[in-house]
Amino acid sequence: MNSRQIIYTLFFIIFSNFSSYSQTVINTESNLNKIDSTFHLFIDGMGDYKKGNIDFFMIKSNLTVGSRLKGKNLIRLTFSNNYQKFNGNTFKNNISGQFRYNYFYNVEKHHSIFSFIQIGKSMRSFIDRRFLVGGGVRKRITPSKNTGYLDVALGGFYENESYPSYKFQEVEYNPKTYNNLRLTLNVFTRLKFNTHWNLVTVMYSQWKSSRLKNYRIFFDTTLNYIISKRATIFVKFNARVQSEPYIPFIANETDTLLGFRVNI
Repeated sequence: MNSRQIIYTLFFIIFSNFSSYSQTVINTESNLNKIDSTFHLFIDGMGDYKKGNIDFFMIKSNLTVGSRLKGKNLIRLTFSNNYQKFNGNTFKNNISGQFRYNYFYNVEKHHSIFSFIQIGKSMRSFIDRRFLVGGGVRKRITPSKNTGYLDVALGGFYENESYPSYKFQEVEYNPKTYNNLRLTLNVFTRLKFNTHWNLVTVMYSQWKSSRLKNYRIFFDTTLNYIISKRATIFVKFNARVQSEPYIPFIANETDTLLGFRVNI
C-alpha cells in the first residue's frame, strides 16, 4: 500500500465515524468553478456498517452532474441521500434532488440569471415532501481568478411542504401541507489560499414573503485540500436555523463531516 492509499484509508475511517444531522438545502457551490464545456461528474460518499452488540448501517452520498453549453449556459443536476439504521430500525432517511440552470448574460463579470427545481424529503426534519421551484439573479461583487470570489444572489421561490401526523405534549396533530412564497438573499464565497487549499462558503437565507419573521438560514463552509485533479479531502460544517419551525420539537440542525471527493 503506497502513501496515497494510506491517506485515503485513514480519512475514510475518520470520515465514517462522524455523526451528522439532516438538512433539506442542497449546496451546489463547491464544484461550480470546476465545471466547463465538458461533462463533469462529482461524487462524495461515506458508509459505515457495524454488527455485534449493536447493529448499525449508514450510507450517505452526494452526486453532481454538470456541464457548460455554448459558454453562457450552465446546467447542474444534484442528488443527495442519507440513510441510517440502528438495530433494525430506520431513524434517518433523507433524499433530495435538484436541477439548476444558469444563463450568464455577462460572462466576463460572471453575472447570471438562474432557475431551479428541487424535491426531497427528510425523516429527521419530519418533512414527507418538500418541493421548490424558483429563480433569481446572481452577481459577482469581487471577481478574482487568483484569490477567489464573492457573489450575491437575489430571488424567490414557491415552496410546498407536507408534514406527517405526530403527537406532542399529549396532543395529536393531523398531517398538514404548507404553501409559501419565499424571498431569498444568498451569499457565495470562495477563497483560494494556494494551489492545494481553498475555502468555499455559502449562506442561504429564505424569508416568507407575507411574514418576514418566518425565516430560514442555512450556512455551509467547506475547507478543501486538493490532492490532485481527481481527488480532494475536505472538512465540512453546516448549520440550519428556523425562526418558526412547523414541527415544534424540531431543533436547529448542525452537521460536521470529514471526507474525500472524487472527480470524474
